[in-house]
Amino acid sequence: MVLYLVAFSLAVILGFVGSHAVKNLCEKYSFLDYPTRRKQHLYPIPHLGGLALFAAFWVSFGLVYILSDIVRVELEVRLPMLFLASVIILLTGLLDDLVNLTYLHKIAGQLAASVIVIAAGFVITRFHIPFWGSLELDWWAAYPVTVAWIVLLSNSINLIDGSDGLAASVSIVTCIGLLITGTLLEVYSVIAISLCLGGALIGFLFLNWPPARLFMGDSGSLFLGFMFALVAVICPIKSYTAVSMFVPLVAVGVPLIEVLVTFVRRTVTGQRFYIADNRHIYNYLQDYGLDAKQTIYVLAAVSLALTAFIPALFWFDRKKVFSIFVLFLLTLLGLFFVLKLGRSESRSE
Repeated sequence: MVLYLVAFSLAVILGFVGSHAVKNLCEKYSFLDYPTRRKQHLYPIPHLGGLALFAAFWVSFGLVYILSDIVRVELEVRLPMLFLASVIILLTGLLDDLVNLTYLHKIAGQLAASVIVIAAGFVITRFHIPFWGSLELDWWAAYPVTVAWIVLLSNSINLIDGSDGLAASVSIVTCIGLLITGTLLEVYSVIAISLCLGGALIGFLFLNWPPARLFMGDSGSLFLGFMFALVAVICPIKSYTAVSMFVPLVAVGVPLIEVLVTFVRRTVTGQRFYIADNRHIYNYLQDYGLDAKQTIYVLAAVSLALTAFIPALFWFDRKKVFSIFVLFLLTLLGLFFVLKLGRSESRSE
């Protein structure tokens, strides 16, 4: 326990110090995110905060890996491959921040990282379908499912990273959910990843809180999404309970909802899925008068509410809890469409 607390504290310190260092570096060499019609900030902001998140996480988690026998046993000798995959994800996002990669190049980087994760032995071979049971996957299905999952989650944080402090705040709540998941499933590598990633985000948030002085950029959002996807793959591999795959999905609920809603919306309207727009959930909230901080409070509260279902799934009747969970999701989707309709009507007047 002491080791985990030390690693968490180290991640916070490194996240804070590293964020200041990256901010100064960006300002010195003009690595800045300039305002556009689609973006909310009014002046150039340093946007390579993902470098600080990456460094703070891996240094603090490396400490746990070196000193914790149980974490080393869980991950065995596969950590270098996971590190390499995360480097590819970071570089993909970093290049996009600097030179605006095409979506094909970004997908290629994510696919390469996914292949490395699979080569390391982290493959989704089963998942639990509530009210039905567990489904076992043969290799021909497991590999594409794993790749699709990693690509999907890798892009999830990017979709909510459009308002100061929002992606970092929701990601911190996600780390709390994954920490609870790792604790209840007794998967210590997940506990360590959640604490180190959450600590790095807390340190980073000092500069990212509205009004932001540093953005995480695609390097940060892709890295966070990738790590969340990885944790959700580790859980069912290291724990054989029925909810080991489903529960991590609850932890990443808000980003995952944004991904699904965005995909359906763009598919129905015929918009290309890789074209950015201003029609995300946080945009609708801000159209109704919420500022950046209030938007954080609302979506972080929703994320916390979803997180509350995690222990409930372990402590109470799972069918009843899942039924309430489904009703909660349907209510959220209903509210979203009410917001969307109200926005459309206000614009037509």
